[in-house]
Amino acid sequence: MNFGKILLFLFLILNLSAVAQPPEALENTPEAKAIIRGQIVDSETNQSMEYANISIFNPEDSSLVSGGITDSKGEFVIKNIDFGTYYVEANFIGFNKTRINNIRINSSNRQLNLGTIALEPSTQEIGAVNVVADRSRIEYKLDKKIVNVSQDINAAGGTAVDVLENTPSVEVDIEGNVSLRGSGSFTVLIDGKPSVIEGSDALRQLPAAVIENIEIITNPSAKYDPDGMAGIINVVLKKNVTSGFNGIINAMVGRGDKYRTDLTLNYKTKKTNLFFGADFNDETYYGSGDLYRETYLQDTTRYLLSNGTRDFGRNGHRFKGGLDIYLTDLATLTVSGTYGQYGRTGGGESMLHEYTDPASTDVYSVEVENSNREGTYVNTNLNFQQKFNEEGTHKLDALFYYSNSKGDDYEFEDEFFANSNFERTGGYLTRVRTIEEEDEDEYRVELDYTKPVGEEGRFEAGFQSRIDREFENYSFNDWDNENNQYIDNPDFSSSQHFKRDIFSGYSTFASNFGSFSYQLGLRGEYVNRSIAHEKANEPAEINRFDLFPTLHLSYEFLNKTQLMTSYSRRIDRPGGRDLDPFPNYYNRYTIRYGNPELDPEYTDSYEVGIMKSYGKSFVSLEGFYRVTNNLITQVTELGDDGIFYINTENLNNDYSLGSEIMGNLNIDDWLVFNASFSIYRYRIEGDILGESIDRKSTNYTGRLNTTVKFSPSSRLQLTGYYRGPSVSAQGESSSFFFTNLAYRQDLLKDKLTATLGLRDAFGTMKFERTSTGVDFYDVYKRERESQVLTLTLSYKINNFKMERNDGDGTREMDFDDGGF
Repeated sequence: MNFGKILLFLFLILNLSAVAQPPEALENTPEAKAIIRGQIVDSETNQSMEYANISIFNPEDSSLVSGGITDSKGEFVIKNIDFGTYYVEANFIGFNKTRINNIRINSSNRQLNLGTIALEPSTQEIGAVNVVADRSRIEYKLDKKIVNVSQDINAAGGTAVDVLENTPSVEVDIEGNVSLRGSGSFTVLIDGKPSVIEGSDALRQLPAAVIENIEIITNPSAKYDPDGMAGIINVVLKKNVTSGFNGIINAMVGRGDKYRTDLTLNYKTKKTNLFFGADFNDETYYGSGDLYRETYLQDTTRYLLSNGTRDFGRNGHRFKGGLDIYLTDLATLTVSGTYGQYGRTGGGESMLHEYTDPASTDVYSVEVENSNREGTYVNTNLNFQQKFNEEGTHKLDALFYYSNSKGDDYEFEDEFFANSNFERTGGYLTRVRTIEEEDEDEYRVELDYTKPVGEEGRFEAGFQSRIDREFENYSFNDWDNENNQYIDNPDFSSSQHFKRDIFSGYSTFASNFGSFSYQLGLRGEYVNRSIAHEKANEPAEINRFDLFPTLHLSYEFLNKTQLMTSYSRRIDRPGGRDLDPFPNYYNRYTIRYGNPELDPEYTDSYEVGIMKSYGKSFVSLEGFYRVTNNLITQVTELGDDGIFYINTENLNNDYSLGSEIMGNLNIDDWLVFNASFSIYRYRIEGDILGESIDRKSTNYTGRLNTTVKFSPSSRLQLTGYYRGPSVSAQGESSSFFFTNLAYRQDLLKDKLTATLGLRDAFGTMKFERTSTGVDFYDVYKRERESQVLTLTLSYKINNFKMERNDGDGTREMDFDDGGF
């Protein structure tokens, strides 16, 4: 532990010494060549544009002399330019090209600053209608993929999960659970801040209509929390940049009891920006499930057959508001908060047949299961940003964050005796109820500092503190037939207090040498965790210090080809359920218990990628290798009483090696293809109950997104998704495929948009999972509701814009020393 602290201290000292170094002066010799620098921004939002292209041409024959791309601040620096006269072109996919003529370089201006170049969204004029060109649905960055939600018609009226169904590197199963490159361990951020609700549940709560884009960050830098072994999904919400009052309202209705609506309002002046949002949802999804199970006890085989309905629903509402106060031109204070209520329901009615061979048991029954999880959540953010220069490259950010979530989870299981036709014949075979109560508070304080170093460098450092307090109470109730009421069963009832404090510091340094860019990072975290269980004699405690290094490298070739590679170390911390050592009753066939001695999982993640641009189209290829140690594994064991006991242990290691190819192909203005295909080799190693579970599988997924534009105001989108089979420690999963269709029509001069969608158009969304052990074998099949028709309406309030450009959209201007 002391050695780790010393390493962290030395790294911070080295970075501080780098900050203290003065910028390297340009050689003042006749042989020295020139430097051209500048910054590229979005003309509408004034935001810096990362990875925009800048090219220098010889005006005599239009030959390419040199070029490069912008960094995260939208800035570019091109070195080793010979004296002479040139013109420069700046462009980015979905934006008009800007050309700057008459750039003269001589001995008197070897360091030439082109200033700020504003790129305008591409437009084309059709009659009296002005059409803004579409941005790519997927944008590829050095350390992330950006999904532009406005380009996903099929997600209209849905949630963030619906957007991710058609996103490279992401998989969504039949029940809407999200995984990132095969792992369900990832962190969800909303506008770069933690979400009160975690994982897939957080993504299901966010309407797609309020999302600007979603960032997929598989190898985050040391600035981010290292939680989630697969990386980060950052949801960026819409923010209106125009002054005055504006907003948007959306409403969706779908076949089979599906309703959703949301509202976003904005009022912006020179000194303040007031924003408010609200959303409501009430949706039911119908489905079915079948189970076939064999268990082996001595010379007897027990069979269990079950089939029936499996439905689930979501409902709730959310209010969000805040205020940006522009204290000065360089200082901003933001206060924001969210309050919401959520509900999740599930269950169904199943027909069960249990029998043995040799025959000793032959029981028919009908099982009715219902679950209802409901609660409230609230969070508040206080942000302060102080810029020390106009570009915002030298700044200090401070954040205070608080959240609270309270919830109750009710589960009811009623199993009735029945005849062979599954007609109820009498009383209960079993009747139980479980109630789980949760109350969690989280506090977070962050301080982040960014400073440019010399001509090319950037230094970042920060401190973060996370305080987490959680209380869980689990109550198990049996049905008392005599008194006609539920009574508490102390064998399966318990409560615990969970406490975790995390203190961390980080530092990164980034720079470039010509076309080569790099970023180094190191994060140190100290964790103090305590679990006080009412049935334990003493708390289970962990005190741990960990280091998390990161590395990002890239090289830009002159032919618009970019090579990138990265490394990060990640962690997945076990949750409360995994740590609870006392039994939790699932049903009369299954009991689950946790392990307070679980260690976190640690993952080493390596990536390499290359991207080639072809005008508005591009192709990218990525390779990745991920090693996870201390893999937390669910172990299923059959007891002598015929009941399955599920426990969690640090038993195994797993390895994933794969590649992903993605392309965006603009055939013409009316036809766009976006496709991706990923394949990876998954290997798991370890032992369960003294038996080796070493297994391998080749996993692959494919996506195709086709958009056909019939006119400037109407388009059709077809989405296809396929996920291949996979393996786990004690089983395997089958493949599945589905197709979605959507048609969008703009009306009332683009103020009103109507979208008609059809989910799982061909009814192919079916799933099968097989599990095996020394003394059991079971097969579970699941089918969700198909051919769901939805209608979504979207209306803009004071939000209609009109831009006009002529010709091919290229904006030309002359350059002089005073700017342009």
